[in-house]
Amino acid sequence: CKSQFEITFDQNSEIHLDTSGEAGNIQEQYDFVKIANLENIEPNAIVDVLGVVKHVGEVATIMSKKSGKELTKCELLIEDDSGADVKLTVWGDTAQNAPVKFQNNPVVAFKRARVSDFGGRSLSGSGFAINPQIPEGHQLMNWWGLHGNKNQNTRSLSSAGGGSRGVDPFDSRKTVGAIKQEQLGYGEKPDWLTFKATITFLKREKQGDDGAWYTACANAGDPCKNMYKATQTSDGNYHCDKCQQTFPNCVRRFIFSGTVADDTSTSWVSVFNEQAETLFGGVTADELWRKCCEESSDRDLYDSTFLKTTYKEYIFKCKVKQEQVGDETRVKTSLTSVQPIDYVQESRDLLRALAV
Repeated sequence: CKSQFEITFDQNSEIHLDTSGEAGNIQEQYDFVKIANLENIEPNAIVDVLGVVKHVGEVATIMSKKSGKELTKCELLIEDDSGADVKLTVWGDTAQNAPVKFQNNPVVAFKRARVSDFGGRSLSGSGFAINPQIPEGHQLMNWWGLHGNKNQNTRSLSSAGGGSRGVDPFDSRKTVGAIKQEQLGYGEKPDWLTFKATITFLKREKQGDDGAWYTACANAGDPCKNMYKATQTSDGNYHCDKCQQTFPNCVRRFIFSGTVADDTSTSWVSVFNEQAETLFGGVTADELWRKCCEESSDRDLYDSTFLKTTYKEYIFKCKVKQEQVGDETRVKTSLTSVQPIDYVQESRDLLRALAV
């Protein structure tokens, strides 16, 4: 405790409501840490942070591994005048109401937020005050109005990680060239980045049973969850080594590679099932297999499914990680999220970035 005083209560203590009105003059005390300095703070430390909420993510639910209960969460992106921004996660009712509560870029004082090293540096907290009437709050709001919302040199403490969830906000995007320029993927943990790019090539050569997919186990429950490879047996069934079960059918899942490009560079990327289905407008590998292989041998339909997606622009989130392939070490870039471009919002973001 950083206070010079403390109060101890026991069974003989009495608590009375102060009706004098003087208690209303008591203000919350903060010991703010600048966002740029969070890199020097140890994980699990508790800090007070003052920042402008410049982006509110989607409200999502997850299952707690400890309690098994469903939790509601929402990621905020906050920035201050130290030249850095960071992701902060709020929970429960605060998360549920976050899109309304934190709209219009308010200054927010977060009390006792916990520091994490997930995705570089990130925060998690529940105690906060919106537009606090303190000198630091007024100064930050003035700074944001004059410089902050036009600042394009902000360093994101969370952009090096953040996991495989949705794409990062506009202000945190990078370029394809950043993969090489920043030497991403060479650390112990994978690096993550979001960029806008065009698909220039999709490798559609047939790999599995006549397509760019693999046959996965039909077991939708644990431990397979339709993800682990199932091998076709001589009697036409599919056996999974993971769950040691045999099924009369399988679930096909896309897996292939391709190239993406922007005005800075080109990169090979690995594409997996969920991202491929987004690129193909919801078409699944099983559906494509039935149309092109089971019902007929329609090579044109198969090829056109891939070709229709090329030379289209998307927003991608990627994981970059160094992997050992035989005797060779390679940096592999994998798509973890694909988002079609909302050109109305994209135009607004570009105009804001240009300060028009």
